[in-house]
Amino acid sequence: MLCQEFLERHSEFRDGLITSTRDLRRFARHMAQCSSCGRYDATVRYAVRALHSATPITPSADFRERLDARIAIERRRVPRPPAQAGVSATLLVIAAFALCFFEIGQRPRIARAPFLPPVANPKPVAGAGLPFVSFQDPRAIITQITSLSPTTGGR
Repeated sequence: MLCQEFLERHSEFRDGLITSTRDLRRFARHMAQCSSCGRYDATVRYAVRALHSATPITPSADFRERLDARIAIERRRVPRPPAQAGVSATLLVIAAFALCFFEIGQRPRIARAPFLPPVANPKPVAGAGLPFVSFQDPRAIITQITSLSPTTGGR
C-alpha cells in the first residue's frame, strides 16, 4: 500500500467501514512500516477521542433569534465598493494610456537599408541540376587532350 492510498482511505479504515481482512492487514502492515502514516493515524485517533470526551456545548435560549436577526441584517446590506476603487481604476487607465503614448513617441526610428542595384537575371538552363564540382588539377586535362590529339601523333 502506498501512502496516498492510505491517506485516501484512512477515514473509512478508522470508522470501521473496511471489513476485508486483506485490507485490514494491508493498513496494519503499512502503519508498521511507515512511521509518517502511523503518526497520522495516532494523531487522528487522539483528536477523535478528545472530541468525544468533550462536554457538549449548549447555546443560550435566545441564540437562534439573535442568529436569525443577524443573518437578516447581513442579507439586507448591499456591499458598496469603496470610493477609492473607482479612482484607482481611473488612474490605472490614465497611466496605461500615458505609457502607450510615451513608448510610441520615444521609439527609435529604424533606418532603412539602401536597395541593391538591379542584377541581370541569368538565363535558365534546361535540365538544371546540381553543379558539377571537380577537384582535379586543370593541367591534367590539358595533358590528356594533347596526348590524344592526332596532330601530336600520340595514340
